[in-house]
Amino acid sequence: MQEPDSGPAYTAAQQKVIDVIGKSGPAPAIPPGLAAELRAEIDAAIAPFTDLLPDGKSWENRFFLNKQSLSDVHSCEAYYLGGKADFEWNSANSRGTIVHKAIEVSINIRGGVFPTDLVEESISRLSNDPNKNIGEFLVTLDEYGRAELIGECSSLFTRFLEGFPPIKRAWSPQTESAIGLDLVDKRVRIGGKVDLSLGRPPDKVIIDLKTGAQFGAHRDDLRLYALIDLLTVGNAPRKVASFYIDSASIEAEDITEGTLRAAARRLADGLTKALEIKYAGRAPEVRAGSNCRWCTLVSECPTGQQYLAQREADEGW
Repeated sequence: MQEPDSGPAYTAAQQKVIDVIGKSGPAPAIPPGLAAELRAEIDAAIAPFTDLLPDGKSWENRFFLNKQSLSDVHSCEAYYLGGKADFEWNSANSRGTIVHKAIEVSINIRGGVFPTDLVEESISRLSNDPNKNIGEFLVTLDEYGRAELIGECSSLFTRFLEGFPPIKRAWSPQTESAIGLDLVDKRVRIGGKVDLSLGRPPDKVIIDLKTGAQFGAHRDDLRLYALIDLLTVGNAPRKVASFYIDSASIEAEDITEGTLRAAARRLADGLTKALEIKYAGRAPEVRAGSNCRWCTLVSECPTGQQYLAQREADEGW
């Protein structure tokens, strides 16, 4: 992605995005045999559990791991195994999905559209999409709740338009694109969804669009996506980045042999931990951390209770 010689004037935030993810030189060299080497490393981590895995004869009958569950098993194995409450949609967690839909449509729609109109239409489409369970929440909103949600999402979407440069079709944009890595004859699936990618291999850039605060795990998530691309497409992206909509800021990283090796080690280690506690009968390890705040096991977990008590004393909440 390169800035044209002549074109629209960019805001300072938009120019920063172009400067950060624009192509300024050749991508770091990736050894030709790296994909096969890393795939063998991951396969070796799974090998001891082959006889214990689901048969993979259907989509449901397989072991599935995504970026969130991989992060969970590294943070606290007990939380990963049984500490997560059933997910419920609400106004706060639905904003990201709605804004992502508005961004997706804005790239391809013809003519100018007011942000509020596009957000409202996105909510209507999501409400009536049988493949999106967010619709079950959206249809329950009363007129006031719907108007409030439209206003919040319109503000975020407008903020995105102010902070991210207008996306041109020449940049080969892809939005909300599913990616996945199948292992052990499709008995294990590593899956995810890329918010936005620009360019084509080997100049591709993968971007996560964030409507919340910045966390260190965001970089690990993007490295996982880069690894999946290497092992499936055959080319890793040139760069990965997180764009934080509310602060109009971007954090990026070049994808190198080192980052791909680190991502493969993290995935192999996470798979080993998850498979040991899920299928091999090993007791999960408890590690205190931010997940303790919403873990369903915390009432019976001295480690979690001690962590929360200390955090309350330190922070006064």
